[in-house]
Amino acid sequence: MDMGAGAGRHSAECRRAPAYQCVGHAINHRLSRPGGRTSARRSRERRTTLRIAKIAAVTAALAIGLAACGGGSEGTKSGGETPKAAKPDKLTVWRFGPPDDKHNAFMAEVGAEFQQKHGVKVEVQFIPWPDTTKKLQAAATSGSGPDVTEIGNTQVVTWAAQDTLVDLTDKIAGWEEGKQIPEALWVNETIEGKKYAVPWLGGVRAVIYRKDWFKELGIEIPKTWDELLAAAKKISSAKKGVSGFEINGGSDSMHAVAPFIWGNNGQIVANEGGKWTGKLGTPEAKEALTWYTNLVLKEKVAPESGVTRNSVDISRLFANGKTAMFVDGAWAKTVLKEANKDLTDDKIGAFPLPTKTGGVAPQFAGGNDLAVWKDSKNQDLAFEYIKLLASKEKAAKYAPIAGLLPFYPDLLAGDTYKNDEWLGPFAQAMPFGRTYAVHSNWVKAEETVMQQLLTSVIKGKSVDEAAAEADKQIDQTLNQ
Repeated sequence: MDMGAGAGRHSAECRRAPAYQCVGHAINHRLSRPGGRTSARRSRERRTTLRIAKIAAVTAALAIGLAACGGGSEGTKSGGETPKAAKPDKLTVWRFGPPDDKHNAFMAEVGAEFQQKHGVKVEVQFIPWPDTTKKLQAAATSGSGPDVTEIGNTQVVTWAAQDTLVDLTDKIAGWEEGKQIPEALWVNETIEGKKYAVPWLGGVRAVIYRKDWFKELGIEIPKTWDELLAAAKKISSAKKGVSGFEINGGSDSMHAVAPFIWGNNGQIVANEGGKWTGKLGTPEAKEALTWYTNLVLKEKVAPESGVTRNSVDISRLFANGKTAMFVDGAWAKTVLKEANKDLTDDKIGAFPLPTKTGGVAPQFAGGNDLAVWKDSKNQDLAFEYIKLLASKEKAAKYAPIAGLLPFYPDLLAGDTYKNDEWLGPFAQAMPFGRTYAVHSNWVKAEETVMQQLLTSVIKGKSVDEAAAEADKQIDQTLNQ
């Protein structure tokens, strides 16, 4: 992919989406990883040399083109032994994405509370999405970076594998409030039994739709694939130039297609006997892929050009009245309203993506995590800050601002979300959240496999052949 098209699409997408969606895209822009671990006895120069060597090696192995801190610490063990240091003047925290008044106000409030309790000022730096990987890479090689960093949950394995994140296992074990976060939600943060990050806020996707058109045409909320297709057909027929259901064939197509595969009892990838195996060629997965691509090829409720569009491109079409339904996260509402001031709450709604026969389809449960950077001289203090920022009280307050969901079950099941017409459907889908392969190479597969599969089918290749090629690509990527 060329620099202009790829970088532009990535930048637009990542200005409005959460970390778990965008860190992977940034890595594929400048895919390189932080470097290797050294013992306490080795010199700082030796450590830097090893890290640079690993960055070069990983970059060569994983780069797939362009698509959408304190000074040197010594080795730590399970978050127990931390570098001894006097109380610092400040704690440095890295956040990803552009700040706005609401985000700034919340972070300032947390920082003031932390300073009052610990006597240490918190400095929050917001880093633009396209610069995140470059910034983290520089921190890894120089030994100068943040104390606390935000990180996408699917990227924890990538950075932990390069020994840039502190093993927080013991600290998390002693964090009482954190025990309320279900163990199933720590999958991406746990590598070989050790926890390297704390789940902060999460998100799933749902179908975003034009409420006013559904009302106008007497369409009920779809509960099955057949009902979803019938609704799309009715809208396409009644409104000239409007696609009933827009397919996503772009850089984040995996997130849009996975719920259909999972909602048909299919799989995308599985670890069998220590070997990763693609499962897109199984009957359940192929049936879902056939249904999805037939929205274009057979049913004609989505245009063929959709195979080149990601969720950002599609949201623009939705804002301009060119599509009636598409799959995206709760964060999309703000973007849609900014693009079209006439899209009031009585015109935009959301409902859980259904399974084939009825019920809520499983969704990719992405998340924004918080981690302690390995070179921080203030690791204990950094974790105290994480405990505050990821507390139940702060999660309840910040989740609506961020357009995400808390990981605390009682908050998720409470009236705040149950009675919210917009956030309710996303909260309803959250318990059905799933993840992909917890593998440092998954970001490479995630961004390319589904795009290539959908494109080849739309251009005439059979689903059987395209799925077989996709499985082969998954196998090679994850087992190399």
